[in-house]
Amino acid sequence: MRVKRLQATALMAALVLAGCGARLTPEQLKAAGTGVAANGQPTGSTAVNAGDASAPGADTTASGATAAGADTGGATAQSGANGATAPDAGGAQQAAAGSTAAPAGGNGGATDIGVTADSITLGNVATLSGPVPGLFQGAVIGTQAALAYQNSLGGVFGRKLKLDVRDDQFDSGQNRAQTIDLLGKSFAMVGSFSTYDGVAADQIKASNIPDVSYSLSAARRSIPNNFSIEPSPPHGAPTGVFVYFKNKYPDAVKSVGTLHGDDPTSAASQADYVAAAQSVGWNFAYDRAVGPTETDFTADVVRMKAQGVKMIFLVSAQAAQITRLAKAMHDQGFNPQPFVVNGPAYDGTLIPSGGANVEGIIDSQPYSLFLGEDSAAIPEVALMNQWMQKVKPGYKPDLFALFGWASGRLFIQALQAAGPKATRAAVMDQLEKIDDFSDNGAVAPAGPASKRPPTCRVMAVVHNGKWERYDSPPSDYICNEGPFWTPK
Repeated sequence: MRVKRLQATALMAALVLAGCGARLTPEQLKAAGTGVAANGQPTGSTAVNAGDASAPGADTTASGATAAGADTGGATAQSGANGATAPDAGGAQQAAAGSTAAPAGGNGGATDIGVTADSITLGNVATLSGPVPGLFQGAVIGTQAALAYQNSLGGVFGRKLKLDVRDDQFDSGQNRAQTIDLLGKSFAMVGSFSTYDGVAADQIKASNIPDVSYSLSAARRSIPNNFSIEPSPPHGAPTGVFVYFKNKYPDAVKSVGTLHGDDPTSAASQADYVAAAQSVGWNFAYDRAVGPTETDFTADVVRMKAQGVKMIFLVSAQAAQITRLAKAMHDQGFNPQPFVVNGPAYDGTLIPSGGANVEGIIDSQPYSLFLGEDSAAIPEVALMNQWMQKVKPGYKPDLFALFGWASGRLFIQALQAAGPKATRAAVMDQLEKIDDFSDNGAVAPAGPASKRPPTCRVMAVVHNGKWERYDSPPSDYICNEGPFWTPK
């Protein structure tokens, strides 16, 4: 059963937007679907309103505030340490003054699908059950937290925001059926996250619904009404990290060792990153495809030593794989410098499981240290963590939660700018004007409107058993090191 579970999640690390570092781990993605009923309808799926106590991840007893859509009784939220909502790049306020209460002439009432005089219903399809229960629960919790925070301020022009959450149960048929159903009931799609998010891309495009979701599929990313907080082209990779380490370790980058998942998607992503690195002068002396159930990397370490590897770089390895590789390196007395990983290593399980073996590992990623290390320097990170605790007390955010939160904030910014008489067309018009978005520093700046990927990054290092920023400004990103490489 354990092997089947690993295989059911193996493809996941590869389905990552190559330029954004949001790679799912190879233990999160090789799908084992559950099917649909003979009549074509999804089996066992339940539509959940985020204002209900049954919403995934919601706890309606905590702090009086909770799932998105719940009335917080006028509670005032604190944003970070100083209680002010930080402006995004360009000075746009995410919680704009004057956009919470209905204007004197009213807000127009039921102006579009999913809209009433006092509420707006939004749709979200995520993988919450199936072979890996709770796989993308974080995306729902993060989205709920963003909406709950806005509702605590009074909503938007007198309307509270509700989230209709659907579980696709890790099945393409269910994802398609649930998504199509929501297109006729929800004002917008916000924060959805699934490996099957492209199966209804044609229907989403035809509906012209605002779709503010971080998509894993090129089919959905490419439609004009999908607005991602970290867009990515089908192939390519940022070169900034490669330029940095070439300048800092010019000898080490001539003999780099790496591993990657053995599924086709992981291999394609690895090829993009290797080509981007080679374009600025890196050379890979060792590169092997790794199966999803492999746990012993001693043979790889022995070969790397024999081939003179001086540096380790991993594109999409999960925390468990990294700790096993680090242990094998320690056991063999192999200590190449530096040991660099890309994004997925920044995980709450790496240090507890790896201990001293992972000390000194450097991570490069296009988003903040959202586990909490950046809370003091970036008020948005503190605000996000605060409201996730209100929605789900005790929850430790993951990358999917960050993407759900930031997607919610991007949608709210456009909804506020669209004015009190909310229509899909008006919100789409505003989304098409937002092309410099960073969610107040929570994620690297990117262009949702033009689908421009982020090229800035943050680096972190494991130091004395904790994550801390490494050669990065305390509240900002490293930018302008190199372009985003794409195949000719």
